[in-house]
Amino acid sequence: MRRSIKKAIAFITFLAMSLQIFVTSDAEMVHAEESKISFETENYYGVCKIVNPTESVTIPYGIETEYGVTDRVDLSLYETGVKSLTIENGYTNVAIYSADTLEELILPKGLETLSIYGALSLKKLDIPKGTSNIYISEVNLEKLDIPASCDSLDISWCDKLTSVDLKEGLKTYTQRGCENISSVKIPATVTYLFSDDFSNMSISPDNVHYAIYEGSLYRDNCLVQAANDEVLNVKEGTVGIEYCALCNCYAITTINIPDSVETLEYGALAGAVNVKKLKLPKGLLCIYSYAFSNLGADSIEIPSSVSYVAEDAFYEYDGSVTIENGRCDVLDVYNGSVYTKDYGTLLKYPVNSKALELHKDCLTIEYGALNGCIFETLDIPEGIGTISLNLLNCTNLKTINIPSSVVYVSDCFSIPISLTKFTVDKKNQFYASYGGCLYSKDYQYLYKVPAGLEDVEVANGCITIGYYAFGDRYYYDPENDYYVQKELNIELPGTIRDIKELYYITSAKVDVGTTAAQILQYHNKNDYMPITYEFTDSDKAILKKIVVSDDIQMDKTDKNQYVTYTYPPGLNMVSQFTPIHENTNIYCKVTFTSKNKSVCKVNKKTGKLTPVKKGTAIIKVKCQMPSGKKKTYTTKVTVK
Repeated sequence: MRRSIKKAIAFITFLAMSLQIFVTSDAEMVHAEESKISFETENYYGVCKIVNPTESVTIPYGIETEYGVTDRVDLSLYETGVKSLTIENGYTNVAIYSADTLEELILPKGLETLSIYGALSLKKLDIPKGTSNIYISEVNLEKLDIPASCDSLDISWCDKLTSVDLKEGLKTYTQRGCENISSVKIPATVTYLFSDDFSNMSISPDNVHYAIYEGSLYRDNCLVQAANDEVLNVKEGTVGIEYCALCNCYAITTINIPDSVETLEYGALAGAVNVKKLKLPKGLLCIYSYAFSNLGADSIEIPSSVSYVAEDAFYEYDGSVTIENGRCDVLDVYNGSVYTKDYGTLLKYPVNSKALELHKDCLTIEYGALNGCIFETLDIPEGIGTISLNLLNCTNLKTINIPSSVVYVSDCFSIPISLTKFTVDKKNQFYASYGGCLYSKDYQYLYKVPAGLEDVEVANGCITIGYYAFGDRYYYDPENDYYVQKELNIELPGTIRDIKELYYITSAKVDVGTTAAQILQYHNKNDYMPITYEFTDSDKAILKKIVVSDDIQMDKTDKNQYVTYTYPPGLNMVSQFTPIHENTNIYCKVTFTSKNKSVCKVNKKTGKLTPVKKGTAIIKVKCQMPSGKKKTYTTKVTVK
């Protein structure tokens, strides 16, 4: 008997252990299944996410998107903890981002494009032969072995990098923020070159495009990027200074330009803010847009050889301009102002002038010609036909008076925060003013609201508020050291049909049921910067515009009928009030009740009807404004 009991106990114990093993194994199997590595894809980016990553991950080839098997990996390893990543052969385009923990990267053969951004822990990088496009940023390796197949190489912010061996055949090379690279030799094959420092570079003598002289880069005998040193000696034989060649060269105080230079391209000398004296070359022929923008020189003399000057060449240049021997085929100076040769267009006006006095033959004020001037009132003289309102730096300006002769006003966006009023001569056939704002002659189009105005009543009859009508209403607050948006409270008439600019409106008043009310309602539902608005109508007038259906016919089996009603655009119907609905008149609470529930029931909040039996029921629809003002409508429901 005892032996039998012992056997039974042993059997039960064995069975329990077996069950425990089975349960445990099954649980582990499920857990393993849950933690299995998988990959998410996007059609264009290919493999873009690792699901359930471990420290070591292999991305197999054959992963499909809707377009078929992908050959792209575009992967962020941020907070994945991946230390070793292997990408199998078959992928031709690999981009790895935010790989802070990555120590080992095995790339596929046949790779064409490689991009790595932020792999500070990477211990080595073997780039496969055949890779043609390489982009490396924030990788802490001391040396990069670039394959001879590379056509385009971009290296940036690799702080530990000391050397890069560039092979013949390379066409494009870009280098930024790699301060410890001791020397780089640019091959003869390079046709595009950019760097923030050329002091550690040399150019192959066989390169027909590029040369480095005193740390500055030249291409095809043109200065393309100046060294940021105190003195800039432009190389003899140079024929042009290219696009923004001196941008951010704040250390330069002296520029010596040889007479061989014929062209100043777009923004050629822009940014040389600390240059106090400048002599332009005698052989200069062409001066393009923004060539002198923010140039620090007190004065410049335009050589008589110049045959072309862009109309905005002097934009944001505050110094004075003279002409060599008073002779130039395209420019002239009158009372310190720069004009085209026939005086028809003003190109630059002295910034220290307190009033505008133009040559009698002037017809056009060009883009930026008045920008920076200190006058408080801008009286455009009679006779001017075209003006540019690029006046952002005219910080004293309060009033602009437009004469009858003006037929076109351009660039209405750039006006100062100080401006409070436009006035337009009543005889002007194209423009008009109302409430200090600039309109079309018929008041149907609002062009500009002065940035200094906070309260604006749009003219009745206005149909369209144009692009940039409200301009840039941000101004700098020195006490708090940040930019503040000036308020704009606007009253919109019922005639408005289109508002192309909404972003600077703080609050608005509008008639209920109008297109303007509908535009504001739509904006508030779809934009992250809602506008506070209210109706000019009384609550009683708003309630009168709600219309409820007065007769509804339905079958006893109909389960999808509602009490129908219409309400004016801009009004927001809610089933109950919350604190956000208080102190406004753009919300209306609507509730439904049935006076004969035995015939037809109604949902209090939605107005959905539930027929019970044949007969007639009266449904009450109560509409109430947040102020408490209310109106009750009735509708008859007949159940057949």
